[in-house]
Amino acid sequence: MRANFIILSWKYWEQPLRAQPLTQMYLATILEERGVSIKFTDFRDGPKKPEDADIYFYTVASPDFEEVKEIVANIRKTSKSPHIAGGAHPNIFPQESLEIFDSIVLGRGEESIVQVTKDILNNKLKKTYDMPANGEYPFPKRHFLPKEKIITSLFKTENIPSTTVLFSHGCPYYCSFCANYNRMPIQRRSIESISNELDYLKKEYGLKGVSLQDEICFPSNPNEFFNFMNLMKSKDILWRGQARAGINEADIQEASKSNCLELSIGLESVDQNVLNIARKGIKVEMARQTMDYCKKYGIKVRLYLLNGLPGEPKDIVERTKQFINETNPDVVLLSTLQPYPGCDIYNNPKKYGIKWIDKDFTKYNHLRCRFADSKDKIEEAVPFEYVKGRGFTRKQIMSNLIEMQTFLRERGLNK
Repeated sequence: MRANFIILSWKYWEQPLRAQPLTQMYLATILEERGVSIKFTDFRDGPKKPEDADIYFYTVASPDFEEVKEIVANIRKTSKSPHIAGGAHPNIFPQESLEIFDSIVLGRGEESIVQVTKDILNNKLKKTYDMPANGEYPFPKRHFLPKEKIITSLFKTENIPSTTVLFSHGCPYYCSFCANYNRMPIQRRSIESISNELDYLKKEYGLKGVSLQDEICFPSNPNEFFNFMNLMKSKDILWRGQARAGINEADIQEASKSNCLELSIGLESVDQNVLNIARKGIKVEMARQTMDYCKKYGIKVRLYLLNGLPGEPKDIVERTKQFINETNPDVVLLSTLQPYPGCDIYNNPKKYGIKWIDKDFTKYNHLRCRFADSKDKIEEAVPFEYVKGRGFTRKQIMSNLIEMQTFLRERGLNK
């Protein structure tokens, strides 16, 4: 059987080739080990005609949906092979997705895609697959794409040949703005599996650093934590990842010893009431303390902030500037709220004082106005509107975003 994984353009990223298709490579590896012939068609560097295949696979986010509809329609003009989709959009809008695809995969796809290939061979393809993951799976091989699409520089503060990795699945938190449809306790891969993947990447690609795509990169279990830190230290690979505010000093120190170069801290807002409404589950001072520890032990800080969240006070811009001046992060990634399908704000807008959410998801882009030559418009940068008196107007949210992005550019922080 021949399978073709279609990588969509991801045009909402400024540099889509940096956002590597780990999910697709992971699932392709599973199928290849079972004898399936794999091809990738990559639209990130421009449109192209997909090679013929017996089955086409897609991972679809809501902003991708209009693009993928056109791709599927074009392939169907010359091929009768089935099209199978997983990802956020099919999970949240299964009926709409089944109007385009022959079958959809809900949840994690490790077991489902294997069953899909078996059912196609037996002419028994079902409309929906939802099979739980079972045990440990092989780490994603990268040979499906050319080397220049695997090794790049993913560190904001250093030019290091690097690639992305994923050492765990899941997130146990329920932030109101997050559209993660895969809520579950964090499930970490074994140390042996992680070690084998790092050895493979060093041998085959000569990489010097990895960017962890885990929702939370620090293992919560003490034994797993020290095993992981010791492993990273032994591999002599620089790494960066996303951490939750509130990490203790000893753990930050251990991370520093293990070649951790950068940590991303998702604070989102410097106002505690906003954090409470967003169900973030942290205190502002927890982020400040974590950042102080990082500075103490030489780990650079990438601070994540969200503009336009429910409950923002009138002086949110000045208070945010003050916090940044006081804490001195190395990079600040400021986005405007994008109420993606699946997040609680999208599901329950009235609860958050929102009267309207734009359903044209092609407009959604968290990088709006980040760059000096931005031509972004209010109706595209702010795809929602508050009830009068419940939040800033769209024009005010846009104005706050532009003012903050200008402030960050002047300090070289939003690179």
